[in-house]
Amino acid sequence: MPVYQPRQQFRYNKEQKGSRLGKILVIIVIIFALFFIGKGLFGGKKSSENTNNTNTENISVANIIAQINENANVGVNVNANANTNKVLSGPFSIESCSKTYSRGVDKKQISLTFNVGTVKEGDIQKVLDALKNQSATASFFARGDVAEQNPDLINKIDQAGFPIYNLSYNYPHLNDMPESGIKEQLQKAEQAIMQRTNKSTKPFFRPPFGEIDNDVYKIVKGEGYCPITWTVDAMDWSKEVTSDESKERVLSKAGNGAIILMQASNSTTAEILPSIITDLKAKGFAFVGLSDLLSD
Repeated sequence: MPVYQPRQQFRYNKEQKGSRLGKILVIIVIIFALFFIGKGLFGGKKSSENTNNTNTENISVANIIAQINENANVGVNVNANANTNKVLSGPFSIESCSKTYSRGVDKKQISLTFNVGTVKEGDIQKVLDALKNQSATASFFARGDVAEQNPDLINKIDQAGFPIYNLSYNYPHLNDMPESGIKEQLQKAEQAIMQRTNKSTKPFFRPPFGEIDNDVYKIVKGEGYCPITWTVDAMDWSKEVTSDESKERVLSKAGNGAIILMQASNSTTAEILPSIITDLKAKGFAFVGLSDLLSD
C-alpha cells in the first residue's frame, strides 16, 4: 500500500493536469474561432463596402469612358463624312482644317473651282471672261507640269485675279505613294507655279482623282495644305455627257456650301458657265472663294 498510493496519486495528478491542458486548448481553439468569426463578420462588411466603392468608381470610370467614346465617335463620323456641312469657328486657317472638305458651311454660298489639268489653253479665256463679266469669284487648281509646259496659261489665270492652288505635279494616285513621293508632288507643283506667279499655292490642295486616305491627309496637312475635293463634278470633261446634261448636274446638285468642280480649258465649260452663274444667282446663291466658304 505505501508503494501503491504514490503511484495512484501521480496518476491522478497527471490526469488532472491533462484535463487542465485540454481545457486550455479548448479555450484557445474557442478564442481563435471567435477571432476568425469576428474577422469574417467585420472584415466581410469592410470588403463589401470596398466592393461597393469599387463598383461606384467603376461605374464612374465607365461613364467617363463611354462619354469619351461617344465624343470620339462623333469626331470620327464628322471626319469620315466629307459631305457633311461643318460649321467652323472663326476665319479659315490651316489649323482649323480638320478633314478633307467637299462642302463648306451651311450658308447660301457656292464656290466655283476649276482644274487646270491640261497644257492646252482651249477656251480658258472664255471661262475667265464669263467669271469677270458676272463678278463671280472662283478658284483654280493647277498641275505643276502644266505650269512648266504652258506658263502663259498660268499667267492668264493669275493676271485675271484668281488664286491658283495645288493640284499635285503630274496627277498620280497619292494613296499608292510613299511619304517622300507625296511631299515631292506637292513641293514640285508649288515651285513650278510660284515661278510663274510669285505666289504660293497654299493653303489648298486638291488630291488627284479626289483620292485621299488618312495617311495622305496627314502628310498634306503637314506640308501646310488643307485638302479640298468637291460636292458636284460637272462632268464637263466627259465625251459621254452633253453640255445640257453637265449644266443640269450642277444646277440640280448645287446647294448651300457646295464646291463645284469644272475644267478650266474646256469648250463645254465655256459654253455652260455663263448660264450656270446666272441661274444660281437667281436662286440667291453668292459665289465666294474657298477661304470664305470654309469660314464661319
